[in-house]
Amino acid sequence: MLIIITGTVGYLLTEEWSFFDSFFMTIITISTVGYGTPDNLSNTGKVFTSVLILLSLTVVVYAFSKITAFFVEGNMNRYLRRRKLLKEIDKLRNHYIIVGGGNLGLNVLRELIKYGKKVVIIENNDSKINEIKILYGEYDNLTILAGNAKNEEILDEANIKNAEGLVATLNSDSENVFVVLTARNLNRDLKIISLVNDPVNSKKLEFAGANRTIPLDEIGANRIRNLMLNPKIVGFLDSINKTGDVEIRFEQIDIPDYFPDNLTLSDLKIPQKAGLIVIAMYREGKSFFNPSAGTRVDNKCSLMVLGSREKISKLRDLMSSKKILEN
Repeated sequence: MLIIITGTVGYLLTEEWSFFDSFFMTIITISTVGYGTPDNLSNTGKVFTSVLILLSLTVVVYAFSKITAFFVEGNMNRYLRRRKLLKEIDKLRNHYIIVGGGNLGLNVLRELIKYGKKVVIIENNDSKINEIKILYGEYDNLTILAGNAKNEEILDEANIKNAEGLVATLNSDSENVFVVLTARNLNRDLKIISLVNDPVNSKKLEFAGANRTIPLDEIGANRIRNLMLNPKIVGFLDSINKTGDVEIRFEQIDIPDYFPDNLTLSDLKIPQKAGLIVIAMYREGKSFFNPSAGTRVDNKCSLMVLGSREKISKLRDLMSSKKILEN
């Protein structure tokens, strides 16, 4: 474009031709069509034309070499693979985004894909990407996106506007703040959880938009204290998370909108129908431990249940199919 503009303006000044004649002369010169040199072309115009031809040839050779390298060096294949990957991500809905493929990020990834959740993990380190592919590459519900999550474009490519939640696990609190701030700006309803390496920075992350922060050092210190002072309690809690070959889990079950207002916990018969224990109820920002059988249940509350993954899945199916209301 610059050469076309330069040629047109050059002929306007040197030959005093019209705009269209100058533009036409520029096009046939840089395209090497070879219509011949006009009889009224001045010496200055001839010099200018020679320079214009040399510039044009230089640009053509440079462009040809770049295009050749693009195909030969595999850039085209990488471009097509990434384009296909982004199309697949664009179809995702209610998925989870993990930023960072460190130890914490991989542990969160393992738990989410174990529960069948769709996950996009963003990592900028090639060796980490290869590690993730080796460990979890066979899972269909996992997508690995190479890039820096501090870049708004990368979060857009992760389809953040349709995501359910984001977990920031970078080793730097300042980087986590930047990721959280960018993510919150792109999706106001996104559930964001962030690692915090220094508890002092928790408020900054929450101000940036994180719903919760995870101070691993404090959590580790509390666990070590309980192991020293209350080892049997810790052992019991560990046995809840893993009992033989059966995993026992705490899960949050949201009450569907179709529930009538006059139901009580005893009407649902959750222990009999699903074999689960209702540990607590959450309503309007408050938790109620060990709710009684007569506690009212409606679509404004959530139940905290304890049981195996299979039984929890059964309860979710009963809820979605409305069979939970059947006697």
